[in-house]
Amino acid sequence: MTGVLPRTSEVGHWLWTLVEAGLASLWWIALLALAAAAAWVAAAVWWRRRAVRELSDRTRVELVPATTFDPDLLEVGRVAGRLASVRTASGTLPRRAAAVRIRVVAGEEGRLHYWWEGPKRSAGVLRQSGYRRVEVTTPQAPSERRWRIRFSDAAPLKRGGSW
Repeated sequence: MTGVLPRTSEVGHWLWTLVEAGLASLWWIALLALAAAAAWVAAAVWWRRRAVRELSDRTRVELVPATTFDPDLLEVGRVAGRLASVRTASGTLPRRAAAVRIRVVAGEEGRLHYWWEGPKRSAGVLRQSGYRRVEVTTPQAPSERRWRIRFSDAAPLKRGGSW
């Protein structure tokens, strides 16, 4: 059994040798940490600029339901699943650039108008409404109005929380 485990003095000597080597090359460690931090900052800036570029180039479709439009629960679930697949269809985009925005406005004659807005890469998925008795059109001109969404007296939902 002797000779299998190192002596305590040998372990201490090895540790001291490692500490001396680390102190001798401390500038290399500092340089490596600085390079890693610079690479992380550069990647974060690139990812943010990519998100801004993708957000400025989005596609919008308008859904105009018929007056007899009354979807059942299965139809709503199917369309929700299709909207959830927009992120996958758009590829690797920043999370906020891959999101789908849904706007609902009461139009003429009390008919609701829906706008789905999403990444240009997933325009094909957005154009497939999935609802029966719904006309899918492309808006004539993009709205110049900036939509501000505000929730008064509403606490924010916790991430991963339930309704």
